[in-house]
Amino acid sequence: MNIGIIGLDSSHALAFTRILHESQETLFANVTVTAAYAGGSPDFPFSITRVNTFAGRMTKEYGVRLMPTMQQVAENTDAILILSADGRIHLNQFKEICSYRKPVFIDKPFALSSADAGEIIRLAEEFQIPLMSASSLRYAEALPEYTRGDILGADVYGPMHIESTQRHYFWYGIHSAELLFQVMGPGCREVTAFSTDHGDHITGTWKEGRMGTIRGIRNGPENFGITLHTRNANQQIPLEPSYKGLLKSVMNWLKNGVCIVHPSETLEVIRFLECAEQSRLQKCTILMEM
Repeated sequence: MNIGIIGLDSSHALAFTRILHESQETLFANVTVTAAYAGGSPDFPFSITRVNTFAGRMTKEYGVRLMPTMQQVAENTDAILILSADGRIHLNQFKEICSYRKPVFIDKPFALSSADAGEIIRLAEEFQIPLMSASSLRYAEALPEYTRGDILGADVYGPMHIESTQRHYFWYGIHSAELLFQVMGPGCREVTAFSTDHGDHITGTWKEGRMGTIRGIRNGPENFGITLHTRNANQQIPLEPSYKGLLKSVMNWLKNGVCIVHPSETLEVIRFLECAEQSRLQKCTILMEM
């Protein structure tokens, strides 16, 4: 299987390629990143200042061919990873390649609005494209196996850095939100959020009254964790994102058709963060409408 990457302005491009080329996992057998489009957003310093360095390393260390267009990447590969750091451009990038009908994984943040997220999903359905997105935090090794229905509530904490081009909650908040939905499942009904200089607090209320929270930290330790509340116990767990766990899930999806994060849940995560931004600005609770 030949993998193409669109967007070399994220360290994920190097990390994912290294794992796919060097890991001995059975799911990674005969999977190679062969082509890439560098990209880069000129008005986003985090993106444009790193893209040339990462692109150079991809070619030198892993023999990846740089292509002048996204379409050429799609033509010459079997599946595509859109890894551009800038969530604003994911919809337009997907539009450029959707006619090739290749499976597409889109890295965080999937999109910066539910309108863009919904349009990506609509196009995927129109062109019959397998589509997946997920944070590596969903696959943290320490996260226990629970049936979502057993979880009465969950409190997530993690860094909440703000990037002005990526809206308030979508840059690092996407990781905490993805973790929250991993354990709570879909079905959030309302969202309340507020912000101070030290961080943010988001509360979501799920059906049957279950509650999940996110504490976004700007002044403090930059680590992730979760407290799970079940009928029998309260369990606090520090967590580390797992790129290998994420890639194993992506390969299981590509090779075996098993996708544990449905696009409808991805859309709900984006809507959750969108509602949190509305709540923060309007200082009120926002009802989730999908």
